[in-house]
Amino acid sequence: MAAQSKQKSNQQKPRQRELKFESIDEIATEVERLAAIPVETAGEFSYGQILEHLSRVLDVVAGQMPGPTVGLPMRMLARLIRPILLRKMSPGFKLPAGAQAILWPETEVDTQAGLSHFREAIDRFQNADTLPPHPFFGPMTRAKHEQLQCRHCELHLSLVHPAA
Repeated sequence: MAAQSKQKSNQQKPRQRELKFESIDEIATEVERLAAIPVETAGEFSYGQILEHLSRVLDVVAGQMPGPTVGLPMRMLARLIRPILLRKMSPGFKLPAGAQAILWPETEVDTQAGLSHFREAIDRFQNADTLPPHPFFGPMTRAKHEQLQCRHCELHLSLVHPAA
């Protein structure tokens, strides 16, 4: 059965599940589990939109689509905060409008469509011979890229809850 996703708007800090991924495979397992059950989200995006966002980020990181343009001051800042973000990401960061338009869908995304794109994006990411420099963080090893994707997916998937 296709998962139903209810979106909940919440002005307070969104309710998060505690997640800790050690690999891309662990992310994929959790994504599939959530897609198979009814879910609701804390925050402003549905599960389908979250999957589409994660897919777009993976596509950018794997060199499959162009990423947002990042100015020199932000790239310099990125080098300073990368070690922090490789440990844990917290909700509340607002992307600049240009990055938002590239990395987040503007309309609703069906969970199954988001899941299909996510499967393709994960496959491309895992099978890429080399990964281009990250648009924000610059050159990174594959291990650092994977670690960053684990933290990024923890952040967004922590906002997806099995429906009560």
